[in-house]
Amino acid sequence: MLASPQSAVGAGSPQRMLIIKPSALGDIATTLPLLCDLKMMFPESRIDWLIDPALADLVRGHDAVNELIYFDRRKISGWFLHGTARSSLRALMRTLKENKYDMVFDAQGLLRSAFLAGSSRAAMRIGFADAREGARFLYTHHSRIPRQRALAVTRMRSLAAVVGSASERAEFRMPIQAAALEKVTSLLPGSQNLAAVIPGARWDAKRWSEQGFSQIVRLLAASGLGVVVLGAPGEQVLCQQVVDQAGVQAANLAGRTSLAELVAAISICHIVIGNDSGPLHVAAALGRPLVGLYGPTDPESVGPYGQMDHVLRFEQPGEYRDSGMQDRSATLQSLSVETVWKQIQNVMAP
Repeated sequence: MLASPQSAVGAGSPQRMLIIKPSALGDIATTLPLLCDLKMMFPESRIDWLIDPALADLVRGHDAVNELIYFDRRKISGWFLHGTARSSLRALMRTLKENKYDMVFDAQGLLRSAFLAGSSRAAMRIGFADAREGARFLYTHHSRIPRQRALAVTRMRSLAAVVGSASERAEFRMPIQAAALEKVTSLLPGSQNLAAVIPGARWDAKRWSEQGFSQIVRLLAASGLGVVVLGAPGEQVLCQQVVDQAGVQAANLAGRTSLAELVAAISICHIVIGNDSGPLHVAAALGRPLVGLYGPTDPESVGPYGQMDHVLRFEQPGEYRDSGMQDRSATLQSLSVETVWKQIQNVMAP
């Protein structure tokens, strides 16, 4: 059983619960086990999720979700200056209060998410004891698992452990939309096992070299796999550079898929190779075999759940500094193509 960070609270069976986790892509993927844990503990309870509408397809259609509550940061930003933003914020706060939540789980851990948890007037508002920006003072109950000492999935699940016990292994059950699956199937090579390559990442410092990814694409194609390169709209040029340098046939879908289609594409791949990024965590949530390439971020806290032995490191662990995350690391080349390819072969071996 998942160990509780503090004594379980005798909460009974709540009628309605809310998870607050509006963003980001990988963070939402690693929060899905919290949702599944709560549904297992309280099968008759209603569970809602507060989420950015741009990321809603990660959760929409999940068998444990009753309703999505939209938090559009762009509409609410600057609420103290603009009347329209104030109206949007008041409407959201009114919805949270009127829904009469018994429990609210703040998986975001920031002041604005804790403020929304407080706006719900829920009797139990559960968050992290080390939440940033003073958010912890707005919770009634806390998970005390430190941020840097637990895998993201374990940390998210610790919120549920405050009120009960869950199964040992995490469940994700990430939904795949049928229309999205049909669309991406028409764009990808048929009758082949597929490999997804994800050369982008949120910060440049988290990216392995383009040249390295190009050689991996070439080796994958030579081994008989169909190759699809995936990325965000802003990564189209990067992904095309990887394909062009590889000099082999590969489908570049960067910026050409909706979020639902990205999830669908990953779901049908035989293997996924990528940096520490949102799509890599989607692959882990979908149970797809993967090889994760990590630089300055620590896989011990943000590694792919269930596949930590598939992680390779191209930079030595060090203190995490946001200010240094925008620059490409001088050690990017320290992880050789040969090492990555050997790991891919090991993961693909029957």
